[in-house]
Amino acid sequence: MASKEENEEFNVMTDIENIHNYLENKETSKLVEIICKRSNSQRQKIKETYYSNYGTELGKELNSKLSGKIKELIEGVMMTPEEYDVNGIYDAIAGLGTDELRLSEILATRPSRHLFQVKEKYPLLKKETLDQAIIGDTSGCYQKILIAMAQGKRSDNPYPNSQKMKEIVEKLKPNDKGKIAEDVLVQYFSTCSYGEICTICRFFEKTYNQSILDAIKKSCDKDTYNFCNIFLQYIADPGTYFAKVLHEFKEKDLNRILIAKSEVNMDEIRDAYKELYNTDFINDLKEKTSGDYQLGLTILAQKE
Repeated sequence: MASKEENEEFNVMTDIENIHNYLENKETSKLVEIICKRSNSQRQKIKETYYSNYGTELGKELNSKLSGKIKELIEGVMMTPEEYDVNGIYDAIAGLGTDELRLSEILATRPSRHLFQVKEKYPLLKKETLDQAIIGDTSGCYQKILIAMAQGKRSDNPYPNSQKMKEIVEKLKPNDKGKIAEDVLVQYFSTCSYGEICTICRFFEKTYNQSILDAIKKSCDKDTYNFCNIFLQYIADPGTYFAKVLHEFKEKDLNRILIAKSEVNMDEIRDAYKELYNTDFINDLKEKTSGDYQLGLTILAQKE
């Protein structure tokens, strides 16, 4: 389905002429407004047409004219969704230390088909495979579940088979120490549909009188538990998960979520935010940010 922006009149030649003028005259607010109002597919057309007409890459032009918070935001929105997540994963594991939240969130909350495309795109942009990047920076069960998720092999079956789900729950039976088999957990969490996993979680709690997340906490390392916590929160209620993260109003979280979700389910996230905090996300966003950065974020947050 086309976004509202794509259903509105869009003239790529008019846009690139305006953008070129805004760059020349350093009218950053107008520049931010026109770019953020467009859909991602329209931005890709803008980039291609700008290069064809002016002989320079629009991304480089924007980077030379913008600075600070708005530069990072615009750099992100000009990427394709797959490019953005490739860079997000790379940034999460590059250098000293690992940003486990960012890495886990991307691999836990993206559709299977999208993750497959990210896996295909990763070596083209970063000169190593996604699996190699994960292996080089993680270990243990956490490494296994990240790699399994990154394969993009999740079922899209909307009708869980109760008998089959009960058989999986039997395979997840905790041992005498209350631990479940890590490899079994990884296998089914990375391949079962969201509906199947929700069914597994219900059957598990009913059968063993504990939540599967409690069992994971006893069985696996902290990073694996945190990953599964994100994953289960997300599949249970995506809007609520992202609303809770956004409520912290950390710059890196605002950028990551609003760029990735502005054309996916921002209406759902705004509704969840209202339900959780009894206040409007857009109003809170305007109070917490300022300038062109506020303008860009607000436009993205108002999308459906």
